[in-house]
Amino acid sequence: MENKYFDSVLAEMQEVIKEANLKLDGNILKNDTKSVKIEYNDEKQLYTIAVADIDGDTVGDYKQISAWLFDDSQTAKDAAAVGIDFADALRKEFGIAKQKRAVNNLIDLPTAQKGIDNNINALTKKMLDIFPALKDEYKAHVAHYGNFLYLNFFGEHLVPRLVRLFEEGTTKQIKKFYNTIADFYVQGDNDTINTIIALLAAAAYKNDNVTAKIREMLSGDKHFLNSFNMFLPTFAKNKKLMAALIKKEM
Repeated sequence: MENKYFDSVLAEMQEVIKEANLKLDGNILKNDTKSVKIEYNDEKQLYTIAVADIDGDTVGDYKQISAWLFDDSQTAKDAAAVGIDFADALRKEFGIAKQKRAVNNLIDLPTAQKGIDNNINALTKKMLDIFPALKDEYKAHVAHYGNFLYLNFFGEHLVPRLVRLFEEGTTKQIKKFYNTIADFYVQGDNDTINTIIALLAAAAYKNDNVTAKIREMLSGDKHFLNSFNMFLPTFAKNKKLMAALIKKEM
């Protein structure tokens, strides 16, 4: 895919570019001490940002500080979200404090549409009901990105809570979670079903205890259990899903 959204990415980075005194040269941003490279990898369908130290006329090795999945179905609005994420990564790299944004109380929480209770929006509503602390995180996410990027939101906020649920939760709490996702597994649209399985795989990633608890939870539903078991090795090889749902080693 042609890197036609580079300007949309860059537009969201103008504040930190100015603060770090960076100058643009092609896809490279430079100041006296750092070189910042923004690239699109067509094969992996990833935007990446990498930083190298500058010593006089010598530019050192580039170190990737963030990456964002971006395929040909996405738009300039999605590219703006990439720019916001890259701006955050640069602030961290340069030690520039970011002004805290108050949670926007004008942002509505997701609601199930009348007659439609099987999609990602409905699943998100149920997850916010089960994990109420996610409600403020949801509002902050939408305020920050201007859109709901559900895989990235789930990876950053929901997957760690699922790990804690299976490691520390009671049988009753796990049963309540299962009853919710079981309905979506049967009645959900394809995207929602695939997302549920991917979320469980992400929670189980490199965690034998959580894997065993999930298998125990699904033991009465052989079809669901088989889907989970079959997807586990696929998830570990899927770099796009890994990047979206595994934000840190858990």
